[in-house]
Amino acid sequence: MATEEMGKLLNQIGQLVAKTLGKVPDDVFVFIRAADQLSGGAIFENLPEQVIYHDFGHDVHDTILELWDAAPADKKWSMLLYDIKDGRFDAKFLYTEDLKDDWDSLDYRQDALRARYGDKPVIYPKRDGKFRILTLDDFPNEDENPAA
Repeated sequence: MATEEMGKLLNQIGQLVAKTLGKVPDDVFVFIRAADQLSGGAIFENLPEQVIYHDFGHDVHDTILELWDAAPADKKWSMLLYDIKDGRFDAKFLYTEDLKDDWDSLDYRQDALRARYGDKPVIYPKRDGKFRILTLDDFPNEDENPAA
């Protein structure tokens, strides 16, 4: 029963991504993290010259939480790598015991983006809603200690 319900919820995520983008998604990667009553993630749309970040709506978060709750107690996942291409989706679950770093580390998302898109620039929105290219200058220098 859980497998059938999870399949329906995975399909629903794809439909909600299409609603968020306002079109049928093609060559889209959705990075999802989840835990009990907690979800996060982002939609990344692959374009010829760049990758565009899109935020989730509340309906996607709600469906992610339903998906996490539907998983059997011994199969609770931490991350979901969800690819949409050619009208189909592929979902890969990662479990807490498979993670080397903290669950909330952005390294997992960056590694997944790099594996899919190489060094193609990822465009994130500024707080004012306009988009910009994220550069290395946006990240703290490893030699600097912000707590010092």
